[in-house]
Amino acid sequence: MLFISLIIYVILFPNIIYSSPGVSSRYKTNGFHTHLEYRIDPDLTMDSQCLFVWHRLPPYLYIEPEELYQLNATIIGSINIERSSSQSHPFAYCFILYNSSKIPYRHSKTFSINIHNRYIDPKSDDNQQYETVYLPEPVIHFTKKACPYLGSGCPPPLTETGIESPRELTVTIPLGQQKHLLFVYPLTCLFTLIGCSLLFIFSR
Repeated sequence: MLFISLIIYVILFPNIIYSSPGVSSRYKTNGFHTHLEYRIDPDLTMDSQCLFVWHRLPPYLYIEPEELYQLNATIIGSINIERSSSQSHPFAYCFILYNSSKIPYRHSKTFSINIHNRYIDPKSDDNQQYETVYLPEPVIHFTKKACPYLGSGCPPPLTETGIESPRELTVTIPLGQQKHLLFVYPLTCLFTLIGCSLLFIFSR
C-alpha cells in the first residue's frame, strides 16, 4: 500500500508544483513605512488568462491614493491620510495585473506598493510607546476565465484561485501619549497662530 501511494505521489507531484503561477516577494521597512515588491512568474503548463490583485487593509494602515490610481486600482472605502486609526475604517482595493482572452499568461509581472502606518490612540499604560500589529499582504488571483469587471467594485476574494503569502508580517506603530497632550496641543495652536499672523503681515 505504501509503494502504491509513493507511485501516485511521484506521478502527481509535478502537477502539484505547477498548479499555479509562482509568486516571489520581498519587503523593506523604512521607519514607519513598508515597501512590498511582488513578482509573479507564469506556470507554462496552465493557461491563465487573468491575474488580479485583491488587498484589504485595517484602519491602522493606508496606501497613498495616488499610488493606487497609478495601478488603475478600484478602491472600496475612503482613504484619509491625515486621520488616526481610531477615526479611519478598513478599506480594500483591487486591480488587474494581466488580462487577455487570446494570449495566455506567459511573461512575468511585477508590482510594488508602499504601506504607511497611522498613529494609534493612547493606551491606558502611559509607558507603552509602540504596538506591534499584523500587516496583511495582497492576494494574487489567477483564473482561466475572463477578468471580472472592477469598475463597480472589487469582487470578493476567490479562495480556490488565490495565492497568499505564507509570511506573517508585522509593523510597529507609535502610540499617542496622553501625558503629552497638555504640552503638544497649546504649542500646536501657538505655532499655527504665529504662522497665520506672519502670512497676513507679509502678504499685505
